[in-house]
Amino acid sequence: MTQSLVPAAVLRQRFVDAATEKFAAGVRDFAALRAHVLNRGGRFHNDHAAIRSADPRVTALLVRIAARFDMTPDRRYSFPAKKLESFDLQVPGDDARQFKLFVSEVDFDAFPPDVAAAIRGDAEGCWQAADHAGLEKLLDVAERAGGLTEEQGDRLIALVVDTVLTRPGPPIRRSVLNTVAAVSGEAASALALGADFNHVTIDVLAAGYPGIDAMVADMAAQGFRMLPSIQGAPGTKLRQTATMAATMDTPVLEDDGSVGVAQTERQFVEIIERGGDVDESGRPVLGADGSPRLYKHFLAANAEKIFDAASTRARAS
Repeated sequence: MTQSLVPAAVLRQRFVDAATEKFAAGVRDFAALRAHVLNRGGRFHNDHAAIRSADPRVTALLVRIAARFDMTPDRRYSFPAKKLESFDLQVPGDDARQFKLFVSEVDFDAFPPDVAAAIRGDAEGCWQAADHAGLEKLLDVAERAGGLTEEQGDRLIALVVDTVLTRPGPPIRRSVLNTVAAVSGEAASALALGADFNHVTIDVLAAGYPGIDAMVADMAAQGFRMLPSIQGAPGTKLRQTATMAATMDTPVLEDDGSVGVAQTERQFVEIIERGGDVDESGRPVLGADGSPRLYKHFLAANAEKIFDAASTRARAS
């Protein structure tokens, strides 16, 4: 008997749930904020997560994986000051409530040649240490069959969460971390973390707040350490801010081959309030049913400030 294929939307939700739980296990601020939202009677809705990648091969693999969840590359965003280029993976259509993935890639051309070479060397070591053969074989099967069975889908999600959303191989060299951090703290954080979620985003309105200002005030009262301002003016199509990433111990390889510890900032929590979409003349965009359509994309000016939440600067050994 031919086994039925799991709908992409079901696989996507299972992936979001599994990856979010992994994130919650390692990011204390997120676990605390989610619990606070639920205790207040709100609902946790994951608007989007973000990944920073220093390897085009990893980025290509993420795009293949996302296709199994009915998510495809949509818009591109440029961040010259951060030395990053980004794109979003979206579910086709106008539903802004669908989960999104914001992927940022290290812009090698923006770095001095010696620093770019150091990043490439670190990425190569991680790629060689990773074993994606089973995952790639499963993706081949899914692409030929047009989907995955229950067992295959569960296997895919486990492989993605355990082997892609991570930093494989040996720790980063301290010398490489400091060299990169001196040029781009955001790229240094990407190398330290690997292609894991560097943030997960809580939808403000679903969480039960009247707006982002109220949620920020409540978070400040609860002791969360926040970025200094909210990005996006009141009444605009996108407003967002974030906690500051906690400073964490990160294993590093010393010049003598021993393993030491460096302080890095890698993961944080974003909150977001999506408003109505508008056209080029500023008029509200309406959905097929005639109701105002929520804005589903991102704004580079906002996102650039959000990047500041996880930026690892060069430090002495």
